[in-house]
Order: sequence, then C-alpha cells, then structure tokens
Amino acid sequence: MKTHTSIQILIDGRSSTPQLSGISRYIIELTKGYARQYGEENLIIIVNHPISYLPFKQTICPYKRHDFRDNIKFSIWLSKQNYEIYHSGDMIGPFWHKKGVKHIITCHDLMHLVVPGFFQMNPIKAMLRRLRIKIFLKYIIKDADEIISVSKTTHDDLMRIYHVDSIILREGINHIKHKKDSTKYMDLKNDSFFLYVGSGSAHKNIDFMINAFLATDTEKKLVICGKNHHVTKSDRIIYTGYIEDNDLDYLYRNCSAFIFPSKYEGFGLPILEALSYHCKVFSSNAGSLGEFSPEIVHFFNPNKEKELIELINKCDKITNNHNAIDTYLKKFDWKTIWQEFHNTCC
Repeated sequence: MKTHTSIQILIDGRSSTPQLSGISRYIIELTKGYARQYGEENLIIIVNHPISYLPFKQTICPYKRHDFRDNIKFSIWLSKQNYEIYHSGDMIGPFWHKKGVKHIITCHDLMHLVVPGFFQMNPIKAMLRRLRIKIFLKYIIKDADEIISVSKTTHDDLMRIYHVDSIILREGINHIKHKKDSTKYMDLKNDSFFLYVGSGSAHKNIDFMINAFLATDTEKKLVICGKNHHVTKSDRIIYTGYIEDNDLDYLYRNCSAFIFPSKYEGFGLPILEALSYHCKVFSSNAGSLGEFSPEIVHFFNPNKEKELIELINKCDKITNNHNAIDTYLKKFDWKTIWQEFHNTCC
C-alpha cells in the first residue's frame, strides 16, 4: 500500500557500478522499498551515468563521489533540487543541505579506516589517504539527519571513530537472478568443490584460505570467483574471474561448502547468498561476520589455518538443517527490513 504520494524522494545511486555489486543491489532494494511506500512516480535516482539495471527514473549528476571540490559542487547542485527525502545508498552525500528536507545515509563499512594495510602503497601515502578520507566522511556524517549502519560492527566503528550514533538495520538477501538454470560449469560436478566469491583485496585473506586448503587431504577443488586475485599455480584451484549470474547460480547450488575467510566485513552479504542456496558456510568470525548465528554458520579464526583445515577435512560429515536456515533467513527479507526502516526513519 502506497502512502504520502506527494513526497519527493531522491536516492543517491552514484556508487552503482556498471556490473552489479553488493552496493548496487542494496540501492536497487532501497529504491523498490521507497517506490512501494511512496509511488515510483515520486522517486528519482541520482547517477553519474545511466545504469541499465537500476529501476525507475534516473537523473544524471556529473560530480564525483569522493572528490572534495566535486562534493562542494554536488552540495550546491543538490540544494537546487526539489525533494523532501534524500537517501544515499552508500557513505556519500553532500557537505550541507537546505532546511526542511531529510537526509539519510547508509554506512556499510569503514574498512578504509579500520583495516590495517588496506591501501597497498607507501605507508606515508597510505596514512595521508586515510586522513583525507576520514576528514571527507566527517563532513558527510555531520550533515546527515539519520545514519543507518548495516551491522553492530559498523555501528561501533562509527561510534569509535566519529563519536556518532546510528541505527542498526541489517541488509537483506540479494537473490541471484538468472535467465535459466545452468546445468554445467567447467565440468565441475556436484559436491566436488569448495567455493569463494569476492575480490582479491588484502583484507579478504585469500592467501590464508589457499594455504589452508592446500594443507588438507581433500580431493575436491577450490573455485575462486571474482576480480583482482593473485593466481597461485595449483591444479587444485580454479580461478573464474568475473562470473555471470547463471554460472554463479550453478556454483552455489553444487558446491560442497562456501568459504569466506575475510579479516573484516561491514556486513557479509555473500554469506546470505550462500545460505539462500542452503550451502554449508565456513566463515571467519572477524568483524560483522561473527554476528551471524553460530547455529547456521561454521566459524573459524581467520588467523588460525588449523581451524579451517579441520572444517574442510570433515566437510562431508557436516549436515545442514535447511528448515533452520530458512527460518533464520526470514529476518533478512527485504520487505521486512524496509518496514523496519520506514517505521524508524521516515
């Protein structure tokens, strides 16, 4: 049921990438929620360039997200728009806004500031970049009327670094949309491989996962999906690079277990994706990942290879309670989360 149809909504979708990402999917669900509540005719998405997969009307804004000069220009540009609610789907936004309108910012994580060695560069340059980001975000946070954190970890990081409170509202399950069921991918058979989906960034802890996997006695393969991975030469490891949803659907449906070794996550969306397929999930307990239920997810310390080795070796003896998973995932339904958000923030 739609209400308050006279309210004009601006969704800042400038973090959307040409290929679907976690942030992009979040922005999609955000726009759908606002459209259900206020009517899609009252909704406009701000983008830097047209994004084909984003629903509803888009308006082009030329100003970059993380540039001080451009953000001043963006703040001026935004002040000239007609709206009652502005919601940024990521930690971006103006340095100031006009009176009489509401600004909401979603913070997914502060990993640029909290993950040691996040920037692979000269330590002095890395320190200066972190300082620049910290100051930049300070002004965005100061301007916001409401800040949403997607986990307790992100909430606590915001409080510790910026001394600002936020509302904890989790993300929802992003069901993978595929045109048809894939029946084959690289001759990988059901239950013959472990799966990782994500980038090769340093905090993702990929070398740890690979070292642990190669130390096991399993005959299964390890399939690593995503960009920017350093390739370890082994006939036991398969790198797919970017992968289409049809093939990703097949891999989720047929893997022995999904492994997520990250040292820090603001939420851990791939875990929800894997659980929605009833995958066994072996996850690091670092950051927000430890907030998932230990009755559903099998945890390991991301600094202790022995714990992951043990999980991999005994994988076939581990059983999943599909009913328990389905019950647990109900609280990650986007419509339920939207209603919580609307009741709290709007």
